[in-house]
Amino acid sequence: MQIRWIEDFLTLADAKGFARAAERRNVSQPTFSRHIQSLEEWLGVELVDRRGLRVQLTPSGRVFREFANDMLRRTYDMRALLRGQSGTAMNSIRFSVAHTLSLTFFPQWLNELRAALGNVLAHVNAVNVADGARALTEGATDMLLGYHHPQLPVLLDPKRFPHLMLSTERMAPFSAPLPSGAPKFRLPGRAEGAVPFLSYSAGTYLGQVVEMILLNAGESFHLARTFDTHMAEALKAMVLAGHGLGWLPVSAVTREVKEGRLVPAGAARWTCELEVRLYRQADRGNEMVERIWELLAQGK
Repeated sequence: MQIRWIEDFLTLADAKGFARAAERRNVSQPTFSRHIQSLEEWLGVELVDRRGLRVQLTPSGRVFREFANDMLRRTYDMRALLRGQSGTAMNSIRFSVAHTLSLTFFPQWLNELRAALGNVLAHVNAVNVADGARALTEGATDMLLGYHHPQLPVLLDPKRFPHLMLSTERMAPFSAPLPSGAPKFRLPGRAEGAVPFLSYSAGTYLGQVVEMILLNAGESFHLARTFDTHMAEALKAMVLAGHGLGWLPVSAVTREVKEGRLVPAGAARWTCELEVRLYRQADRGNEMVERIWELLAQGK
């Protein structure tokens, strides 16, 4: 039996629907259903009555719900107690940080936290936003630092996973320049000469942002996809080398733009503003999580 199965079951009991519960747990509905079935097989009883429009717990499910709540609480308490045995536990915190933010926003932000709170022992895992959200729901990380856009929300229940907005970021298209200083590649391109398009891998958050920009531009475009990667730094290197046009967070290319090695490759309609958000679990957190949250909340 896995702890996540129990967390899934309790989410289902609260949401009263597989689709809604899977969304809260940030997993696909088939995966979520398999977790519930695996839990039922392990226990040897049916926990859920699936016959109605709204999911109902069976008598066994109602009994197990009370047991599951108590077991999870004791498990989390035990983990907190064991962590407390470490001399650095009070200052230790696990961050899941979007790949690009781990290189641009996070280093200076951590300096500011340490200036205000003293030593913060940061364990950082650079992740795709969806993977970071999953780690947060599973208790594998203390805080998630990632991007947000209203059309591409991070699927976290705001009651269980509150957030603070720390900053904003702009995604914009860039190209290497011609000797004249004009962009080598420029939107929207032409039907007789499509622009080489350097893209993010399918499933990445920034890739979804770029697709949203293209759909919302309200103008035809002519792009020929020639490269994809899940890392903004790798994409930037390809743009700098003149391989094509690509969207990059403005904060990631400040120096290159100032030096004239990158230039904007499209008008404002081809750009998008994102929020930089910090998420946590509402009902869990060590002392350092609470101190960070209180500090940031006071600054809002």
